[in-house]
This record gives sequence, structure tokens and C-alpha cells, in this order.
Amino acid sequence: MRYFGILVLAMILAGTVFAQEIEASDQPTTAAIDPEDRIEPNGRDMDDIRVKINEIKEVIQTDYEVLLASDSEASGTISVTFSITAEGTVSDASVDCPEALASLQEGVLAKLESLEFGAAPDQTEDIPVTIPFTLSPPQ
Repeated sequence: MRYFGILVLAMILAGTVFAQEIEASDQPTTAAIDPEDRIEPNGRDMDDIRVKINEIKEVIQTDYEVLLASDSEASGTISVTFSITAEGTVSDASVDCPEALASLQEGVLAKLESLEFGAAPDQTEDIPVTIPFTLSPPQ
């Protein structure tokens, strides 16, 4: 139960860093991560989790830019949910989004299935992760 509180705080911190608008551009969006924000829920290093979240974010950004080429008004929030097992694999992966962003689901799910976090012997239960990404076309 004590890890749940840590996880909630970690997800709030991750959400503030990663739930930013993604706009079509030549350069990927990056976020500064304060070393003080590093939290280790259940033996997992938040920096490692953030690296994997950035990989998901890159897939979303790339696929969104492709979508914008055919639908310049596509927008909405895509919510990515998964759990990290003690073995370091992803389980219970899902992607929730409006119909306008449905074409992004397949690529995000494929990325989630390929993620490997590495084993964490101190992890006693799956770590749930939910990250919303708000997408809007460039002005």
C-alpha cells in the first residue's frame, strides 16, 4: 500500500512532464527532468520509466504527424494505460482515444508490446501506468 502513494506521486510527476501538447514539427518534443523528481517505486528507477514513456511519445508524435497530413483538424486526448511486471514486461496494455485519433492505436499498442523494462527483483506487484497525451494541430 505504501508503494501506491509513491506511484500516485510518480504518475503525477510523469503526467506533468509528459502530458503536454504534441505539435507537428521537425524536432521531437523534449522535456527537462529535474533529478529531484526521481522516485523509485517498488525498485524501479523513474528515469528508466521516463525513457520508455518517451519512446511511446515518439511513436504518438510520428503517427500523429502522418495523420495530420490527411486530416489537418484531428485532435483529442489519447490515454495510454499499461502495467509493468516484476519481470519487466508490459501487461494490460490499452489505448483509449477519440475516433479522430483511432489510427494511432495500432502503433502505440505495438510499441507497448515491445517495451522491456528489465527485471526488478524488489518489485512485489505490477506497477500501473496511465499517461494522457493531448494532441492538437499546429496553429
